[in-house]
Amino acid sequence: MPRKPRVDAVGFHLVINKGVANRKIFYDESDYKKFLDILCASAKLYDFNTHAYSLLPTHYLLLIETKEKNISLAMRYINSNYAVYFNKKYNRVGHLWKGRYKSWYALNKTFLSELVYHMERYSVIQGLAKDIKEYRYSSYRSFANIEEPIECLRRSFIFKHLETKEDVEKFFSRNLKRFELKEMAEELQKVVHYQKNISSHKRQKPLKKYFEDVIGKKDRNQKIYEAYTDGYTQNQIAKYLNISQATVSNSIKKLLKEDKSKIICI
Repeated sequence: MPRKPRVDAVGFHLVINKGVANRKIFYDESDYKKFLDILCASAKLYDFNTHAYSLLPTHYLLLIETKEKNISLAMRYINSNYAVYFNKKYNRVGHLWKGRYKSWYALNKTFLSELVYHMERYSVIQGLAKDIKEYRYSSYRSFANIEEPIECLRRSFIFKHLETKEDVEKFFSRNLKRFELKEMAEELQKVVHYQKNISSHKRQKPLKKYFEDVIGKKDRNQKIYEAYTDGYTQNQIAKYLNISQATVSNSIKKLLKEDKSKIICI
């Protein structure tokens, strides 16, 4: 079967990858440190922000924000470099990862804080710690000012959203109600569903057909939205209209907020 195309747009991405056959990818502290070193090297090379991370023995979760359409290159750098390190250290051959990384793309920031909450509590859910303060391989201890953050975490929105240690403890110590967890799961499903649609949708007509007989800015923005949801990239639309990609992005975001059936949320 052919591989499903990915959304490689600028913005927030939840990224997950697992060890092949659910085997361990981290054995000791030096493994976790090496992965974080590679993560930050990739962040510097490909210019993305890391907003949260949770490293578990058999898999990892990252919340990153790209500034260019290069998430595939950034993740290839991380996964391939860590695999080389791991195989050499443990004298093994073969694939380290279960497959290509999985990612979810978010245009709307509504659920980002709740997503970080869930990522940080994952160690407790998995029985790796009784309290998230005890787990040393996630970003929580940096948010709580227990230890210094790694370089590529310093621009996380959590530091601005939760400014004091008390704010951090209060936010992460609360229990999400069942309906809140269900709502979050439903929103994540929307992301997956929308991502598949936008990635695999066949283009029905050339770009010029969208913008024939356009009257005014409002009409133009509607046509931008239609072309984007039919599979054209923001960059392609911007070049065709001879406008900035930021203008295209803002038009799309505005219409996504108005179109509740297609809004992308995490």
